[in-house]
Parts: sequence; structure tokens; C-alpha cells
Amino acid sequence: MHSLYYVLTDQHREEFAPVRCNEQTVSRLVRYFEDVVTENKLSALVIEGRCLSGEPARQKKRLATLAAASRRVYLFSCDSECSGRVWQPEEGLRLTALEERDYHAIETGPFILVMEPRFCGLLTSCVVPGEMIGLTPAYDMVWTFDPNVVFTAIEYLMARVSVQTPQERERFETLVNACTPRSSSLRLALTFTTKVTMLMQRQNELEMATNRISSAISSTLEIGLILQSAVEEVGRALRARSAAIVLWQEGTNTLEGMSVYERPEDPQRDGNDPGTHPKTVVAGAANGQKKEANSAQEVAKRSNGERVSETFRANPPGAGDSDEPLATPCALEVPITYRNTVIGGLRIEDDTAFRNWEDEEVLMVNTVSDQLSVAISHARLFRHVQTQAMTDALTGLFNHGCFQDRLDRETKLADRNNQQVSLILLDLDHLKRINDSHGHRSGDVTLCHVAAIMKGTVRDTDICARYGGEEFVIILPQCDREDAMEVADRLRQSIASTPVHKVGQVTASIGVATYPTGAKSKEELVEMADRAMYLAKAAGRNRVRTLAHRSYSGIDVR
Repeated sequence: MHSLYYVLTDQHREEFAPVRCNEQTVSRLVRYFEDVVTENKLSALVIEGRCLSGEPARQKKRLATLAAASRRVYLFSCDSECSGRVWQPEEGLRLTALEERDYHAIETGPFILVMEPRFCGLLTSCVVPGEMIGLTPAYDMVWTFDPNVVFTAIEYLMARVSVQTPQERERFETLVNACTPRSSSLRLALTFTTKVTMLMQRQNELEMATNRISSAISSTLEIGLILQSAVEEVGRALRARSAAIVLWQEGTNTLEGMSVYERPEDPQRDGNDPGTHPKTVVAGAANGQKKEANSAQEVAKRSNGERVSETFRANPPGAGDSDEPLATPCALEVPITYRNTVIGGLRIEDDTAFRNWEDEEVLMVNTVSDQLSVAISHARLFRHVQTQAMTDALTGLFNHGCFQDRLDRETKLADRNNQQVSLILLDLDHLKRINDSHGHRSGDVTLCHVAAIMKGTVRDTDICARYGGEEFVIILPQCDREDAMEVADRLRQSIASTPVHKVGQVTASIGVATYPTGAKSKEELVEMADRAMYLAKAAGRNRVRTLAHRSYSGIDVR
């Protein structure tokens, strides 16, 4: 047996132009046909076909409301052997349930037919084999208000009723005769068409917003920019009061980044400048940075709270669990997951009275969540590769190449701001003896031990790097020679007073130089720090030495 879609498009092929859409759109338009009956209290014959899936309470209420407003509802559906069926229709005085064992072999998409003396119309659909729209199957859908097409469908469905329950045929025929259209209500057809037009327009807006988000987040590998672009586009597209994205560091509960959007206030209502957009982006939290945020940050705090993203709801209240509108602010939350691991969350809030999150809006947010998970993983991979290229694999400090780049940048910045920059060059004493006596593994432990002391001794703005072998360097921006000497001596004392496990005490010889009061170029700065370090070794090791300046006749030693 062919499906209703096939029968109509075969016999009336010149009258139809199938619309390609997703499952949510088909379901929405079926509900629009039901609304024509319930909102206008039509005593109509309604014939509907669909799988008994979905949230049971909601679906039963929806069917009961339709049956109460109709003269009779015939519901074609799958039988109890269907794996997707989760609820049982409750037959009443105005509902006849027709279960078919091979329903899904006949119908791959839902259909609905409405007929009464002032109005008739139908919608039918089918799955397009092998095609997807996003992550859901693609459907071809047609609808019409042409009585000739409707009667073709009635004849076909009457045959199915006769096969299913022969005793029902007589009542079915009586209902058809009683509900045969005698006039056409343009108002009812226009109501449905207007809803469809608005739905298509809204879907187009959301699709364009999704495309903009995809383009924006794929054009950068900066996580902060990815979060900011996504949260602003989502907030504007959904016309939400506020939206927030939170992201956690990999494998931890530590906040890595957070971006927040707030809808601009109506200037006529509060007098604010209409050009002001009170959006806030809070990113880089993992690096200890802190930025001021407005009240929208509370949205993200609630999302971050106790890692509630582990229980983010894919279908939150107001997003389809109930047809009853909510008069209170409602939230839509979805997790951001990558390889079955929750890495963050996206939360949207709105204070519009009686707002429900529509299926296409939920679908958009889920799509954006999927796009974000991929974009974030790519950004993290890039950051990891970039970090590997800049850091020393053993100690975690910057490597020699990165040190040269940063030193060049800091000397130019010192020239521009008329400031000084100092350089500390440190060499571990007798590292070869440690390697020979305790093994190279102990030597590596010693290097890591000294690197940790360095990072704990200097400022966050100072740059620590491994120069090569047992030599380390520290760039001290905005630091004169006297202050650099104090830092170097504090570092020397910390190294000498903190023994290394299984090695014991280690010491370091340190050289200090300053630009531009001593050295006149970055090359001279490195050379003077290196020569000062060798003077420290020559003086007996575990010393700090500096060169005040380099003259033509030689080097003065402080």
C-alpha cells in the first residue's frame, strides 16, 4: 500500500511543489492545522496519522483538546510493537484510534486532514531517503485547501479505514457527507497561510543567524572571540533578555572562559543611550584575569554554580514539555559536549510573558552547541601546538626562540615608553657533577626544581625562559639595575636554601644587565648578562654580578 503523500503527489503532481524541511517544521504545521480546529471551534472531521512518540502527557492533552473541538478524530498510528511508541491514546466519544502493524512501512511522515462545511485542507509528508537537514532526517511536505485533492485523500483513507475496521466504514461515510465543504472560508485558509509564512520567515532568520555564528567561530582560533561571537548572535537571534556561555578547563571544574550577552534596554523606557549595548565578555579566567561584568553575569554564575552543566536539560520547561505558556521568566539550557564529555554550557533567559521556546529555537541552540564544541576543540588544539612551539618540554618555561622574540618586543617597548628593562642570566653550578653522580634523571629534576623556584620568585609580568642546557634567563620589564639585583639575589638565596630531592643543595651563578642604561641593544644586553654570570662563577659561584656599562676600553664590574 502506498502512502498518502505518494497517492496525492502521483495523482495531482502538477498541483504540488513539495517543500523540503525538517521534522520540527512538519510537526509545527500539523499543529497549525489542529489550531484551525481548536481556535475556531470547528465541528470538523479530523484524520491524522503519526507515530505515538513524544512526551506522553503533552501528547495526550493535545489529542484530547483536538477531539473535544472536533466532530470526530480518526488517528492512524503504529501498534504496540513500534519501538518509538511511548504512549497510548485514550479513545472517547469523538476519537477512533486505528493501529496498523505496518504503519511505518506505509507512512514515513505525519499527515493531517481537516474537513467541515466551511473549510477543508490537508498536509502530508514523507522522509527523503538518505538526506539530512543538520542532524535530523529531511522531509518533503505538501499542503493544500483544494477540495478536489482533499476528496482524493478521503477516498484513499476510507479504503484504509475499511481494511482496518470494516464496521467503521458506514460511520466514516456519514461523517464525510456531513462535513463535505459547501463553501470556502478564505479567512481560515489565510490564518493558516499567515502562520506558515511567519514560521518560514522565523526559520530563515534563525538559519541565517546559525550561518553567521558558524562563519564567525570558524574564522578565529581565539577561544574568547569564539565565545563572544556565539553568545551575542544567539542572544540577538532569540531576542532573549540575556545569554551566557561558560567553558571549563579540560578535565577540571575550573572556569576557563565565560561570555555574557544582555539585550539593550528600550531607550524610551529608561532613557538609556540607544547606541549603548550592555554586553559583557569575561574570558581568560583560567589565567587569573578578572573583568567587570554587569547583571547578566549572574546568568553565567548560575550555569557555572556547581557544575550544573552535568545536568543541563536538552528540553527545558517551556521548550516543548507543555503547551501551556509560562508567565514567568524561562531559561533554555544545553550542554556543550565534545566526545561525550561536557566541556561547558549555553544558557538563554527571557522575561517575555508567556514565552515558550519553539522547536526551531531549541534546534538552533543545539546546533550552535555542536558547532561550538568543534570550534573550541580546534582552538584548544591550536593553543596546545602553539604552546609546544613556545615552551621548553622539560621545564615548561619559554624556550630560546620565544625568549628572543619577547626580548625584542620588550626592548622596543622600553624605547617607546622611555623605560628600562633588565635581564637575569642564571647558570646552575656543577650540573655535570650532578648528572655524573646521581644520573641524568636527577639532573632533569634539578632543572625543573630551579624552574619552579624562578616562576615563584618573579612577578607575573616577568618572562622566564630556558636559555639552553643549564642556563636560564628572566626578562624584567620596567625594572632598573638595582631592583633587578635584588630579584636576582632573592632568587639565588631561594635556590641555595631549597634542597633537591635525592640531590641536596644546588647553587646558581647569576649575571644581571640592564637596557638601555648599560647595554645599548638587545644583543649587548644578553652579552653583558652572560659575561656578568661568568664573573660570578669566577668569584666562587653562588654569586650575583652585574655590568654597569660597556665602554670602548673594557667592561666595568659592579
